[in-house]
Amino acid sequence: MPLAAMASASSSPCSRHPLILVVLLCAIAAISFSSSVAAGTVGGGTGGLGPISTNGKNYTKVCDPARFVALGLDMSRFRYCDASLPYADRVRDLVGRLALEEKVRNLGDQAEGAPRVGLPPYKWWGEALHGVSDVGPGGTWFGDVVPGATSFPLVINSAAAFNESLWRAIGGVVSTEIRAMYNLGHAELTYWSPNINVVRDPRWGRASETPGEDPFVVGRYAVNFVRGMQDVDDRPYAAAADPFSRPIKVSSCCKHFAAYDVDAWFKADRLTFDAQVEERDMVETFERPFEMCIRDGDASCVMCSYNRINGIPACADARLLSETVRSQWQLHGYIVSDCDSVRVMVRDAKWLNYTGVEATAAAMKAGLDLDCGMFWEGARDFFTTDNALSNVYTTLMRLGFFDGMPEFESLGASNVCTDGHKELAADAARQGMVLLKNDARRLPLDPNKINSVSLVGLLEHINATDVMLGDYRGKPCRIVTPYNAIRNMVNATYVHACDSGACNTAEGMGRASSTAKIADATIVIAGLNMSVERESNDREDLLLPWNQSSWINAVAMASPTPIVLVIMSAGGVDVSFAHNNTKIGAIVWAGYPGEEGGTAIADVLFGKYNPGTFIKSWK
Repeated sequence: MPLAAMASASSSPCSRHPLILVVLLCAIAAISFSSSVAAGTVGGGTGGLGPISTNGKNYTKVCDPARFVALGLDMSRFRYCDASLPYADRVRDLVGRLALEEKVRNLGDQAEGAPRVGLPPYKWWGEALHGVSDVGPGGTWFGDVVPGATSFPLVINSAAAFNESLWRAIGGVVSTEIRAMYNLGHAELTYWSPNINVVRDPRWGRASETPGEDPFVVGRYAVNFVRGMQDVDDRPYAAAADPFSRPIKVSSCCKHFAAYDVDAWFKADRLTFDAQVEERDMVETFERPFEMCIRDGDASCVMCSYNRINGIPACADARLLSETVRSQWQLHGYIVSDCDSVRVMVRDAKWLNYTGVEATAAAMKAGLDLDCGMFWEGARDFFTTDNALSNVYTTLMRLGFFDGMPEFESLGASNVCTDGHKELAADAARQGMVLLKNDARRLPLDPNKINSVSLVGLLEHINATDVMLGDYRGKPCRIVTPYNAIRNMVNATYVHACDSGACNTAEGMGRASSTAKIADATIVIAGLNMSVERESNDREDLLLPWNQSSWINAVAMASPTPIVLVIMSAGGVDVSFAHNNTKIGAIVWAGYPGEEGGTAIADVLFGKYNPGTFIKSWK
């Protein structure tokens, strides 16, 4: 996820599969909605009115008497708006009012609602991997009222802190900013984060999004981030007599279930990959973080992945979805597909040569509730459709989407990008820094003894306004670059910044070496970026691209003192050349440290904060 928009085309299934489900509705047999998403779309939220807009006015709850008056409806006639009733009764009333075609049109991420019964449309897709994001076609958007939100370090950085209270605090800040934006009509309440796939190969393009290679650490990250996102207050979730009625602040979704750790690597592709996994590895490695996320974190959503597992698509595997996730682990929420996974079964994986009708039936019977995209094609039966709608609308009721939630009604623009939130982002970035080498105590640098610094490297790393934010980012509150932060530490800063091609020329190396000769200390910032490692783009090797090792060695040779090397990356890179070079005195891994990353880098290099250790192997 995201996946490129795909054309919808299918002949009518009625003549070929008249008995595939209990009730056949040929009148809508050709319902096949194209996913409205483009791969990697940023800024999908187009602005305008908020999630519950009626006749030009934004409301924060469905069951607002004024809203029903505006609709020309008598709210007292709709039992689903009776807050004195249990959620189960209210959802049953709501679902029972919908025609089958209306039900189908509310089982995709762009749910159309049903105006005749007072049900508004709803955009389910939200991203909050490391801050509120406007990726995708959901209802989250930035504008004059809310120009940005706090952009925390990438998950791989935060995980390196090994600090569970930090992870929960980040989730709490993200959900507070979401609720504030929701009140202003700038956000929805359902977010498909965190990504808790275990990294099995450092070349995987999505390593930045995950908490690393250890299933237990990944699971504990999931539990704490989800609790931070969802918990309304400090009351334990088990205190609710009915966990399906426990209020949640923002819905958090653990993805992608399961055994997903390859995107595009030689002939392997995530859409068609069939992961062959033994039972023990499945349980101990791939399932464990999700079990912890659901059992201990009480996540309200799980997303199934594109790939097959031992021959069966994850989103059509009843053993995984119905038996394991919902029955054994007791999911109190809904199951959503990765975007267009149902269509992928037909178009890409060609699983069992299924038609769209057959793939739809298999996914729904397996326990899938919501399709990101919309490829519900052909027949429907009342049981599976009603059950799916019950799961999704119970989640919205728990969020206060229907009744409001007084605890958060006062939140507004002043609760986004607060000084406290920005300081937490800086602290998270500091805690995620990792010291890989420190010969002869090259670090920390002493600002009282060092009057000048040469800062050498790629422009995108020195002035890292883009690289530090990583993938699935929103609009940051501000960006503190390494250049700005280091310049504030010393009296004089000499900079040689070049693009990836110019650094590797004789002229580029000469200028870099000359810059290194004139200062008391030399700091080189190098590494990767999102063009090298990201979703749909796995690496083929562990080398620093653009021949960076050559010019780093050249700078080290020219510097009168051992240089300090800072690496920006998510997956591991081969820095053996730097470990073995005595002119390179220290190596710090900075990852992708978010909007306050420059502050964190400077604080670590100049001794204001001690760096930590690593959550993945690096040799």
